[in-house]
Amino acid sequence: MEDYIGKTVKANYYRGIEAVGGHIYFDKTGLVFGSHLANIQTGETRIEYKDINSVNKRNTLGFAPNGLSIFTNDKVQHKFVVYNRSSILEFLERVISITQI
Repeated sequence: MEDYIGKTVKANYYRGIEAVGGHIYFDKTGLVFGSHLANIQTGETRIEYKDINSVNKRNTLGFAPNGLSIFTNDKVQHKFVVYNRSSILEFLERVISITQI
């Protein structure tokens, strides 16, 4: 299983109907999505691992198998499009299981 801590991956993050292009950076306590400046909606979104309730696969546009949903304890669904979804999903499941002990 790949360890993503200290790594950055390309991603899109859905803010409403806009799929905002950018990157996810994984650190020891959470992840940060940072948008490219060319998007309409820019900025960063941080999700602490301790605040993640669950992670699930989702299909983008109803068919593309590259979507990932992160559900936080405050009942917010964060929707991403990533490459290597299975590897990132495994990493997040492992990290959140450790933080919930």
